[in-house]
Amino acid sequence: MEDSALIRYGKFLSSLISSVVLGTALPSPFEGLDWKKLFYLAKKQGVAVMVYPVVKKMNLPEDDMLLFEKNKHRMVARTTRQNIEAETVMSMLDANSIRYIRLKGSHIKRMYPFDYLRTFTDVDLCISESDREKARPVMESLGYTISNITDYHDEYEKDEFFIFELHSHIVSPVASYSSVFDSPFTKAVPVEGSEYCYELNNEYLYLHLFFHLYKHFTATGCGIRLFADLLVYENYIDNPDWNFIESVIKEHNMFSFYITVKKLIRYFFYGEPFDKNIVAIAEYIFKNEPTGLYQHHVASLGFWGKIKYFLKNWFPSAKDLAFRYPVLEKAPVLLPVCWLRRIFYSLFFNRSAFKEQAQSIRTASSEEYKLIKKIRQTAENPK
Repeated sequence: MEDSALIRYGKFLSSLISSVVLGTALPSPFEGLDWKKLFYLAKKQGVAVMVYPVVKKMNLPEDDMLLFEKNKHRMVARTTRQNIEAETVMSMLDANSIRYIRLKGSHIKRMYPFDYLRTFTDVDLCISESDREKARPVMESLGYTISNITDYHDEYEKDEFFIFELHSHIVSPVASYSSVFDSPFTKAVPVEGSEYCYELNNEYLYLHLFFHLYKHFTATGCGIRLFADLLVYENYIDNPDWNFIESVIKEHNMFSFYITVKKLIRYFFYGEPFDKNIVAIAEYIFKNEPTGLYQHHVASLGFWGKIKYFLKNWFPSAKDLAFRYPVLEKAPVLLPVCWLRRIFYSLFFNRSAFKEQAQSIRTASSEEYKLIKKIRQTAENPK
């Protein structure tokens, strides 16, 4: 199978990540490489800053190098602000005797050569269910407001930049694998020097990263960054109990997908050749964004599923909308009024969100759905 242009660029991008994480030799650019195209692919995948340490050693045209440098400076500034704010939030949780587990990006980033290499939008912390209400005034005292409430986490925002998700469960209780993370603090260890800050132990960290990848891949798709996290884990953690990890994955009937993930890591970062099925999955991943594309989720729905999804998003229940309109807690009869107000605001002040959903429903074709379905089935049931 002849590699497409996207595969060539994606594979070269993967080799740059390998060079950063594994310390392998600098890859040789392929003939005709357009560095601007590579930059925009890396940016879409959320890894432009991740490859900067090796890109800066290569002989790029000055204007192309400037793209990587400017992005790096933005990401370093962003990470610095997030780190300072995270220390403030966690210090306040400490002061109020609230235990928390650092999850996902805020945990794995410290395993990268530099923490700014692993970017993320929000900071995820797991607290106990009993501390969920206790944490609310703490976050509000720091200037945060609740922007979303689900059955297992509260999302707090501040200054249209800082986002913290405080989970009472590590994953959604409705997930088929939720039992893996029951009693989360029994699967975590205290961070040295801290009484209240915890991190998942090595085996449960891998399982969380794996199931997180599975959730995104099978719902909206995902980019290469989540695979890079697993590469970093494998390179950083000494002798995790793979027998235990694999037994849990087998117990939840995901071992075939696990094998696919292992093959993709070898294909992306170690340059090993694989069959056309792995290449097809890789191409799907290179088309994605870090945690997937909204359009891919919509495309995976049937016609009535698309309509139902749209209606659910724009006409949520009183319970789901109460965080934005507290009056609904006492007077749910006002729900239609809140719907109208929300739609009016979106049409006149946040039109892009409405257009994006409408466009996704209109353009998500059955052909695209069939392709995505085939890719996902291949990943979960490799030959």
